[in-house]
Amino acid sequence: MSVPLISVVMAAYNAEAYISEAIDSILNQTFSDFEFIIINDGSKDATLSIINRFSDKRIVVINNEVNCGLAASLNKGIRLAKGKYIARMDADDISSLHRFEKQFIFLENNPNIDVCVTPMQLFGSENTASGESIVTDEQIKAELIWGTPTNHATMLMKTDKIRTHNLYYDESFGVGQDWKFWYDVRDCVKIYSLNELLYFYRRGEHNVTVQFKDKSKQRSLRMHELLMKDFGIEFTQEDLLTHQFINCQFSLKPSSETVKLAWAWYQKLLNHNKLVSKYDVESFEISAAKRWHRLFFLIAPCGFKTVVAYIVSSGISWNQFKYYLKFRLNKVIGR
Repeated sequence: MSVPLISVVMAAYNAEAYISEAIDSILNQTFSDFEFIIINDGSKDATLSIINRFSDKRIVVINNEVNCGLAASLNKGIRLAKGKYIARMDADDISSLHRFEKQFIFLENNPNIDVCVTPMQLFGSENTASGESIVTDEQIKAELIWGTPTNHATMLMKTDKIRTHNLYYDESFGVGQDWKFWYDVRDCVKIYSLNELLYFYRRGEHNVTVQFKDKSKQRSLRMHELLMKDFGIEFTQEDLLTHQFINCQFSLKPSSETVKLAWAWYQKLLNHNKLVSKYDVESFEISAAKRWHRLFFLIAPCGFKTVVAYIVSSGISWNQFKYYLKFRLNKVIGR
């Protein structure tokens, strides 16, 4: 096989239920000049035998005798990759058949962009779209301080950027290596998102995010501490928990006092970024405002005083007011 333009890297662990569908969605791409590196990460089910049923010459199978973890498996695949670009794929998801074609054309036509991602459609236990409005490099990176800024498994990235800057996955992150990856690459690459759904992300009890909720909370604290140090802002452990509260991760119990602390921290973040310009100021403020707006809908059931503290801090939008009015009416009539 000649040197491919794209190297697709996918790691799989106990993925027998869905991996065939994932592989089919790659092999049937309208853009066909790729190698497909599949790492079976010590699966104990029929994952490996299912992979081996496919006879396509573009498939390269790597079999880990023991489970090494997602980050280590992906690094193994990336080090073996021959393509000009690296594409990611998860073993329980589905790529649109036009995904590679559209991402490849975009990167070829925009040499100043290093990574192309796309929105994704959640399916399975959820059915929502993600990422449509976050498009530019500045917007994507402004999301970083809250969480994974874009849909990692949708990426197509220049291989030479990974090799030149040693941008491999941090293997100390058993869960959350995607968030840490974006943190590590942020100063080395420019990212852009096509505003088109080209990836379908399966949600269910099998999903890694669902399986490791407790570990996800721990990695979130670890990442937020790292990001705040990088941001150069003074913070305490309570500030980190308050930051997560704004991000709708309720380690702190919702109350009027918590909301007041959250509003003070919110203002501190905005003022600090204006001072240091770590992130594009407009993009950062829009990103933070989205979190603060969403917070209202989650604290609405948490008591009148909590809601009043929110309103006194920042006011509420018409949509928030309508939502709360409907919530109160439903409570009165016993729904």
